[in-house]
Amino acid sequence: MSRPWWFAIAAIVWTGACDEPNEAPFACGHTPLQTVDMGDSVSFVPCFADPNGDALTLSAEVATHENPSPATATVSGETVTIHGTLEHRLLFLAVTATDPGGLHAEQEVAVTVRSLHDLTVLRAWPDTQTVRDDYFELHFVIANVGSTNSALSTWSVRASNDSVITAADPVLEGDYHVHIQNMAPGDTIYMRNSYQDWPDPGKPFFGMCGVSETPEYNLENNCSKGLRVVFPDSMTRGSRGPSSVWYGSCTTPCRTTPRGGFPARPPFSSPPDPPPVDTSRADTDEIRARSIR
Repeated sequence: MSRPWWFAIAAIVWTGACDEPNEAPFACGHTPLQTVDMGDSVSFVPCFADPNGDALTLSAEVATHENPSPATATVSGETVTIHGTLEHRLLFLAVTATDPGGLHAEQEVAVTVRSLHDLTVLRAWPDTQTVRDDYFELHFVIANVGSTNSALSTWSVRASNDSVITAADPVLEGDYHVHIQNMAPGDTIYMRNSYQDWPDPGKPFFGMCGVSETPEYNLENNCSKGLRVVFPDSMTRGSRGPSSVWYGSCTTPCRTTPRGGFPARPPFSSPPDPPPVDTSRADTDEIRARSIR
């Protein structure tokens, strides 16, 4: 029995629909920077789409040659989970979506693994002072209130027009930076900065700020409050620069390295008594004296 002509046309149309070409999936959005603490995990859902409506299978791999890897990744359905193992400022995670035909799309996600060290300025004083005999002092207590050893950090005195000191404020002109590394949890360093014949910088508030070379648990407490210094009108620029005295109580070797040609000296044999330290925010030992001028 012969079939009607419309049957053949329907068969051609149906066959064409079955042979629709497979198109590759694509990333449909950007995943922002993912921040995870050491020993912790963070999850996100990347955005992929498939033109054919195919179900996609996800995989994820940390792009690093380091061994052990600072982070690992696992996938469950549409969710990717990053597990932080070692602190790392920036690494990348390659997330791949694959369709049943083997076509795939990839999305790169930036990852920061934060250490659990937390450097902070526990104390800063005096709140206000007037320069007398062309001399004034600034006092700070720096501590690691986190749960792991700190890496390298750089500390400097900054000048500001208000009492809120931030890392964006300029470093006090002519002063020098100090590097601190390997502060164990609970370690403190007391710094006394003394200034002789120092010119008025034109900004009435001074404060201490630290910048860590590796990701840190909390970046909101790395600067002290502003300390007001009043310069008399008769203050003139002299020939001497700042000097600083450091005191530390480090349970592990706690190394400080000044810049600007100031050699490190061994601890005093008979140090002056340090001021009291606020122990309400961290466990601190009795402060032993170290000097860097």
